[in-house]
Amino acid sequence: MIMQPLQLPPVALPTPPGEGWHVVRAADRGLHWHPQVRELLFHWLRLCGTDNRLPGPADINSDLLGELQPYIWMMDVQRAPWRFRYRMIGVAFADIISLDATGQWYDEVRPIAWSTNRLRLITTARDGVPTWRRGRMPQEDSDTVAGGWSEIENLMLPLAGDGITVDTVLGIGMPYRPIELWAESETPAN
Repeated sequence: MIMQPLQLPPVALPTPPGEGWHVVRAADRGLHWHPQVRELLFHWLRLCGTDNRLPGPADINSDLLGELQPYIWMMDVQRAPWRFRYRMIGVAFADIISLDATGQWYDEVRPIAWSTNRLRLITTARDGVPTWRRGRMPQEDSDTVAGGWSEIENLMLPLAGDGITVDTVLGIGMPYRPIELWAESETPAN
């Protein structure tokens, strides 16, 4: 008797729900998130006060963030009208978007991303809630997309110097690219 190879139906990898962003609820533990994105959420949750006060920018200890730092960015919040200015941007995130935007207004340096993320940033700042998204890279980052990065996962966290009114948004952006491109980007050691 000749054994035929077992034919299994193709199985899709689990994918996060939709490409839209969502507010992170108390019960959401980010099980399908990138581990470093989840780590930042847990770091932020540990900083949140038991009295429902938000951590402030001064509470963010860069030493504790370690390997997350290159992917992190912070934006100062301006209200009436809503605008966001990059306070700092990690080197890996700057490489992802091909721009060190420190000190620049988000809507001016990344207008397409701004039009996509405006409501999300306002929700994070106005309501003091974290938001999460994984999806396609913005069109204006086309050079990065051409380099193989096709998706980005990010988390936006509210920070409030007074514990109540959000004055800074802390974020992390982790890029993804199709697995077949990883092998092409590897260079053999000589």
